[in-house]
Amino acid sequence: MRDRFRYEYGAQPLHLIAVSASLLLCGYGLLRFTELPSPGRIFIWLIAAALLHDLVALPLYSLLNRISHGAADRAIGSRAEMVLALNHVRIPAGLSLLLLLVYFPLILRVAPDEYLATTGREVDPYLGRWLLISAGLFLVSGVAYALRLRRGAPEPALVPAEPPAAPERVSWPWRAAARVVLAGSALAVLWVAAALVVGLLDSGL
Repeated sequence: MRDRFRYEYGAQPLHLIAVSASLLLCGYGLLRFTELPSPGRIFIWLIAAALLHDLVALPLYSLLNRISHGAADRAIGSRAEMVLALNHVRIPAGLSLLLLLVYFPLILRVAPDEYLATTGREVDPYLGRWLLISAGLFLVSGVAYALRLRRGAPEPALVPAEPPAAPERVSWPWRAAARVVLAGSALAVLWVAAALVVGLLDSGL
């Protein structure tokens, strides 16, 4: 049953449980923020963040990834060593950018007077702390990379390609279960969307 589920779904059952829990958590969060005084601003912020990621951030870091791959490919002959080197740069860089994305109002000193009046704290230390944390991430990654280089980067084993097996005909219980799951997911999405719209209208945006 587990092998059949993995064949039909494409991953282990734990993946489906994690995705379902994430969707339910997101739906719960969307429903709860309609209870805030001005949920319309939060809704606009979510849409703008999604569009900003898909239209600006995704093409930008995809371009940077291609440039880094080309430069590393010319500098490092072995593909395994190239991937190893890139991973030890991308991971600390990604964590540093994530911290910048979360705390950029404090790091870039956006409205420091309002933050001081609300929390009683200054925003001055955040830039230095972010720089120190970023430097520490790159330092730890560099030390780990040096230690791994001492052991040597293993070459990936070449596995002979096998012709893909012809997929078996899916039995009707699996087709019916898949349709029930898709229909239930669609109804849940429609319910969350309808509740979100109703909550926004009732609160007057």
